[in-house]
Amino acid sequence: QTVLKPKDEDTKDDERNPVWLCDKAGVFYKMGNFPAAINAYSEAIKISPTLPKLYINRASCYIVLNLYEDAVIDCTRALDLLTPPVEANRLSRVRTLAKRGSAFCQLGSLDRALEDYELASKLSPDNDSLRRDLDTLRAQMGDNSLIQSEQPPISVS
Repeated sequence: QTVLKPKDEDTKDDERNPVWLCDKAGVFYKMGNFPAAINAYSEAIKISPTLPKLYINRASCYIVLNLYEDAVIDCTRALDLLTPPVEANRLSRVRTLAKRGSAFCQLGSLDRALEDYELASKLSPDNDSLRRDLDTLRAQMGDNSLIQSEQPPISVS
């Protein structure tokens, strides 16, 4: 596992730059090194705690590692930062709501997942993937006799 150095006199200026850290985390993510990506996003958040992208991306890592409660926390924080809700942040809100909805599904909080997917769908009514996920979730909720593992997984797209 790659660990970033704590901020001290030996730390390079790049390692104190949240954009550089975010880019580095993205490289770790693509390599499949999710703990290192989380570490880089966490360091970036310490430096710049008001950048929603950092929380959104860290939530993606948490989801891959099945850390759904952490993903919900990060998505909620990102949504808090994506205010006011304007056209410029609409797609980020859609992705974040879908991500949090997916995490809620995995936690078994289907009512909360439904709320997030419905909000995301209202913000992006032409998103076919989101509409399919919402239909799948509604079907799961409508038939409690189905075992969740028999249902297709709800994507985070």
